[in-house]
Amino acid sequence: MSQPYKITGLEGVYPRREIRDLAADEIQFTLFIHALQAIKQPDYRPKAARFQDLGGIHGLPYERWSGDPNAPDALPEGIWGGYCNHQSVLFPVWHRPYVLAIEQSIGEAANRLARRWTDDPDHVSEEVKTLWIDAAKSLRFPYWDWTDKSTETEGLPDVLKPQVFQFKLPDGTLSDSIENPLAFHDFGSVPPDGFEDEIFQTSMARGGAMSYFKSWSRTYRWPSSKLNPIEDYVKINKLLRGNKDMRGSAKQLREDVGRLFCYPAPGEVADTHQFPSIWDEFSNTLFKQEKAGWNEWGCGSIEAPHNTVHLVLGGLGAMANNDYAGFDPIFYLHHCNIDRILAFWEYTYHKYWVDMGYYKKGGDGKPIPFTQPEGTWDEKNNAPINRSTSLQPFRNRDEKYWTPDQTRFFNKSSTLETGYTYPDIVAVVDGKEQRVKLSDPLPETDQQVHETRNIIQTHFGVNVKPRILGPQLKMTHDDTSIPAGHRVVPSYHRFYTFVELVGHAFNGSYSLELLYKGRVIGSFAVLTRGDATQCASCRVRKKAGGEVRGIVDIPDETLQDIVESESDTLSSADNVVEALASLIKARLTVRLVDAAGNLLADTDASPGVPGLRTSENNDGRRLEAAITPKVRLRSAGAIRKLDETLEPTRDGKLPKMGLTFFDHADHGDLFGGAAEWVPY
Repeated sequence: MSQPYKITGLEGVYPRREIRDLAADEIQFTLFIHALQAIKQPDYRPKAARFQDLGGIHGLPYERWSGDPNAPDALPEGIWGGYCNHQSVLFPVWHRPYVLAIEQSIGEAANRLARRWTDDPDHVSEEVKTLWIDAAKSLRFPYWDWTDKSTETEGLPDVLKPQVFQFKLPDGTLSDSIENPLAFHDFGSVPPDGFEDEIFQTSMARGGAMSYFKSWSRTYRWPSSKLNPIEDYVKINKLLRGNKDMRGSAKQLREDVGRLFCYPAPGEVADTHQFPSIWDEFSNTLFKQEKAGWNEWGCGSIEAPHNTVHLVLGGLGAMANNDYAGFDPIFYLHHCNIDRILAFWEYTYHKYWVDMGYYKKGGDGKPIPFTQPEGTWDEKNNAPINRSTSLQPFRNRDEKYWTPDQTRFFNKSSTLETGYTYPDIVAVVDGKEQRVKLSDPLPETDQQVHETRNIIQTHFGVNVKPRILGPQLKMTHDDTSIPAGHRVVPSYHRFYTFVELVGHAFNGSYSLELLYKGRVIGSFAVLTRGDATQCASCRVRKKAGGEVRGIVDIPDETLQDIVESESDTLSSADNVVEALASLIKARLTVRLVDAAGNLLADTDASPGVPGLRTSENNDGRRLEAAITPKVRLRSAGAIRKLDETLEPTRDGKLPKMGLTFFDHADHGDLFGGAAEWVPY
């Protein structure tokens, strides 16, 4: 009987480093690049640790992973639905042992290389040997921090782009030249089973751009629709920098991640039975408030920026299609960063968890299991999932499947405590440098949670808010709506759209873009697979018309522009919030674009582009009702916790604490129910 490839983590606790930081370390980077190149070889052993075998776990070729050879099939012979865990409360935790698997593979290869290269006493001193052996032991898989401020000016780091490396080895000689293995993966002359050339088209718009997945011999990022494509790294950099539009910009990504740390402290949640629903809202884009009856917090999901980055990097290439994404090396650096964000979120909010299920508001107090619609090949339709669900195909050191509880970064029974950690999150708060360290005791009190949130919110730039409304337009809130121990952020109000999109509306991934004065000011991405996918849960969601939900914030700069141009209207309004909501509705437009940025549907009529209403610019076609997006305008005030335990600042004011949104209001359909979507 074949043995499983056990995911145990590497020996010792060492930090995962940001890729640019790792690249500056000559020895570790040399080991990392050579190890990655080694595990890509077709004859690498163990086979389960081979890069292409690990990549196939995420989608195609929809075969049992060789690292779990003896797993029982629950589905009939010949039917296999993959390991898909997206749009699920398991999304963040399933990907944790997945990243751990490639980290383990890289670490094993690096340690072998270090020993082999230094086993030459005639040319390698003991001191040099120790340096390389220690560097290999402490090597962990790197993350790409796309929230870093430098991304707004630099775009994609050069180390992730095509280039040729040559390194100095321990004996002083130069290595052979290596084509950057971080830039792509080469499949060789025969692609994995199931690869197909896919054309992006809809039932109402035939024709479209082709992704030549079967014909291409390697992965590409933003390729042209050709058999011999050109990668458009200029386009990727434009998107990340936000030169003109904000679709997928580093600024939007930073703010999306920062808002994840605006969820309330546990003591400010009226009923502890809401805790699993907060995890549900945070963990995935399938969350639906009607399911449990609790109000949403409007802080977003970790899956939303994750999806955005996939589309920013992919275009017509692998990263924009979940069936192929796992074969692009950048996939793992991206997911390592998602895991880093998760680690700090669970440190801050460690009381929010998937638990044994969710609770109905005002219900009988018994948990209702979350479900996975045919999510993996071992689970039947709507199988219950909870903190003890098997995360197949990943087996731990006891040869049992990992469970969500075991993946928790701070669960002492988890093997993760001996594997890795992340560098501190640092921010200057009230003139002092402060840190959130994952090795520090967990924040147990609400006060400690607020202090932690404050540092992280400041780091991501969401803690300081402008005075959108002048003194003459001050917002007023009912005193009874302001939680005890908090104060209102003056002259500020947040507006955002809540969007519901059909996940499989088109034959592939797509985005909703929010526009103001013809410029994209925000977006929401739907990451999916083509219609022909073998993914079981994807097929179920497509058949059911499953929706993906999320938020798109209206930037403060946009609100300020509207307020300044309509100050007279607002100053005479009886209800400033409703008046501003009406002005926003009159000025914003929305459109849908595919992964390559091609227009799918629009609500704004313009020459040469199908528009909102029948006109000379279009032929009167309407998007099918079943896949028409729902876009609602919402708003909220902002409050800060009063911290009377700290010393006042020099100007006599109390230090600022983190933001929490409150007094949420729904202002109805963004287009007043009158919008009709017209397909391109």
